[in-house]
Amino acid sequence: MRDAALCSALRRKGRAGTLCAMFHVPDDHLRLAHRLADAAGAIIRPRYRQPFASELKSDNSPVTEIDKAVETRLREIVAEAAPDHGFIGEEFPATNPDAEFAWVVDPIDGTVAFMCGMPLFGTLIALHHGGAYVLGLIDQPITSERWIGADGHGAFLNGEAIGTRACPAMAQAVVTSSGPDDYARDDYAQMRPIHQAGKWVLYGTACYDYGLLAMGFQDIVVDAQLGEHDFAAPAALIRNAGGATCDWEGRPLDGDSDGRVLMVGDKALMGPCLDLLAR
Repeated sequence: MRDAALCSALRRKGRAGTLCAMFHVPDDHLRLAHRLADAAGAIIRPRYRQPFASELKSDNSPVTEIDKAVETRLREIVAEAAPDHGFIGEEFPATNPDAEFAWVVDPIDGTVAFMCGMPLFGTLIALHHGGAYVLGLIDQPITSERWIGADGHGAFLNGEAIGTRACPAMAQAVVTSSGPDDYARDDYAQMRPIHQAGKWVLYGTACYDYGLLAMGFQDIVVDAQLGEHDFAAPAALIRNAGGATCDWEGRPLDGDSDGRVLMVGDKALMGPCLDLLAR
């Protein structure tokens, strides 16, 4: 379901999660988000499990020629469709980041998984407006799964309404994180009590975690050393699915956040998680 049909479905089914009374994402912005995801998938799918060039960035993380090609094309589309909008990507310098509307994009979140032929990656697309992330889209082009959450609409997977689940006790919670080797020692030690308090802990499923959290299959994502392009789209998706997000101090996530993030499906888990992080 795409473009006008998708926007119509959002209006009909927009009862999942917490809707934002302060802002309603315009339908043309929804259409642009889906156009960006379609363009990214068209580049990624033919190159999946195929040879391609890659290199290490200054932070020792990998980037492929596919990452760069996707971000380049998405920048072109935004420049053509909404020249007054900003663009904040992972691979190239930001363009007009202080614009009223700014797109925040990670062309391939989970690049290592993509390079290893695993479908645990996705394209992340967020829209920033009025100091908040008001739209978040996660697209997995191999499994054809697309999650989107937008203020004034709700949260959806492939056009079907979704929402987070109730989980009032930490002992019942499924917790996910990137993995011990992805963090500085102090960050891992600080988040470890949340892992120990939960029912199960899973590692290494990248942006897939956030889609499953929004659907009610997981309960807590705690992570560190993320960039804005990593957490912007999930933050909007989870909030519109009925959950809550913040940094490890309980502050709203924004472009100045330090990359330590907490996202919960049941808002009742936020206080206990923050207490554990503060120990």
